[in-house]
Amino acid sequence: MRVHKIALATVALGAAYSFLLLPSLRRWGATPQEAACPLPGDDLIPDPLYATTHAISVKAAAEDVWPWLVQIGQNRGGFYTYDALENLAGLNVRSADRVHPEWQDLRAGEDYLTLDPDETMRMTIVVLEPPRAFVVRSGAPGEPPQEAGSLFRGEMAWTWGFYLEPAGPAQCRLIIRSRASWRRTAAATFARAFGLEPVHWIMEEGMLRGIRDRAERAERA
Repeated sequence: MRVHKIALATVALGAAYSFLLLPSLRRWGATPQEAACPLPGDDLIPDPLYATTHAISVKAAAEDVWPWLVQIGQNRGGFYTYDALENLAGLNVRSADRVHPEWQDLRAGEDYLTLDPDETMRMTIVVLEPPRAFVVRSGAPGEPPQEAGSLFRGEMAWTWGFYLEPAGPAQCRLIIRSRASWRRTAAATFARAFGLEPVHWIMEEGMLRGIRDRAERAERA
């Protein structure tokens, strides 16, 4: 009887996590309209297995937030999130606290950002529309593959987009959208739900707040 109750409780918790918590993590901070609207770069992965839209309000104009976005990357200004956690994974990240002019002149299709110091996880800039859209992509034909690990069995095609929408005088909405696709397996589905998704949300929530705080601090200064 006790085993039966434990099994039922486990199923109930799993259902609550899958149907209540995960959907809210996938659209944290975003309005229903922001989560549903098409954005530049969506067409690069038209049928993703994994998609999230996260957002936050920033008390600064889009033009003043944009310079922080284009210097994202391990090879430039870091990710503005929890550096200590990223460095536990050996990423050697130090997030910038100022805008660096030398990191602002980028070209779509030529420049890239990296997620690690060895540049094995490289993402090419595919959309550059200042001050509205900045999108990077991995896993495209002819690009270095994004190694997804044994659970995902090979390459992961992934787009990571950053968008700024005006929201009044000297205010904007910062939206981050991820879309990814990989080989569909039971192991990959489990890893996504119980590993990738919560970790992704934790780091990206920190990133949204990190960008907001830096842009607002610069605006006040």
